[in-house]
Amino acid sequence: MDNDKIEKLEKKLEENSAIQSNPRLQFDAFMAGVKDGGLRTVSTVHLMVCYIVSTLSGQVTADVIVQAMAEGQIANHFEVTNALSRLQASGVITEAPDGGLSINENVNADIELVEIDLPYTLRKTAIHLCQKIIAKETYRRENKVEILKNETNFTVVMHINGPQSDLMTLSVLAPTMQQAEMIKEKFITDPVKIYESVINSIFSNEE
Repeated sequence: MDNDKIEKLEKKLEENSAIQSNPRLQFDAFMAGVKDGGLRTVSTVHLMVCYIVSTLSGQVTADVIVQAMAEGQIANHFEVTNALSRLQASGVITEAPDGGLSINENVNADIELVEIDLPYTLRKTAIHLCQKIIAKETYRRENKVEILKNETNFTVVMHINGPQSDLMTLSVLAPTMQQAEMIKEKFITDPVKIYESVINSIFSNEE
């Protein structure tokens, strides 16, 4: 990637911020919790955060970005939190009342100039993990799950919501609370898949 293009974006970041030092001149980022091939410099962590916010504008929150970067072992938790804090404080990134992040239009126009400077696999993984976490949180809000304690086991009651009432209510017995929680989390991860699997099984023998 042309250094002039990289410097152009960084100049934009500086012009829109209270950051006095050039992120590229800082020491390498902390690497605790980061896998081989992860982001190793403060500069790339800043760019990745900007790239994620630009790609998922209005949909992604700071917590989702931090969780996704940690889950994928893409960047150090402290570095991501610090980047988010600095970029928000500088006005490069703004936060809506609902927590959704968006990027300054002047910066957004130049993100594509440097996105290639971030490894494609890391970019793809970061966006995928963010979308997965966003979907999971949406499912958690929209689909109710109860864990009921019985005399000798637990019942996990899963509700898949429809427009006016539940599309399906599914109850599963679990011998321990740990397994009940596991079933709950699996359901919340993709309730639509479970619903479709049940429906397809019911009608699979029809001629």
